[in-house]
Amino acid sequence: MNRKGFTLVELLAVIVILSLIALVAVPAITGMIKEGKSTLSDAQMKNVELAARNWASDKENLSLLNDDYECVTLETLQNSGYADMDLKNPKTGDPLDVSVKIERVEKNLKFTVYTGSYCS
Repeated sequence: MNRKGFTLVELLAVIVILSLIALVAVPAITGMIKEGKSTLSDAQMKNVELAARNWASDKENLSLLNDDYECVTLETLQNSGYADMDLKNPKTGDPLDVSVKIERVEKNLKFTVYTGSYCS
């Protein structure tokens, strides 16, 4: 009788090999995902800063800076059309909560992005 199939030893060898591949691949893939989320988070912060710069440049008289500084929330930037409405924190999936502090330093403006409600 001619039986076709795999022996138990062959199946165990395949399982061991696949387990070793998974042991190496899973941490590497997890690290790449974390790095990608961190990079996306940094890019979003730069985009929010750019939106605040555009917002400030459109407020040409900058009477908003009669005080030492002015804060702009992400909600203000979104409602004014300077930032996307669906920005989410890539690490948690929650809506992004950032604000931008705009202050006059000599003749220039300095933009600092803060996570959370700095402006309140």
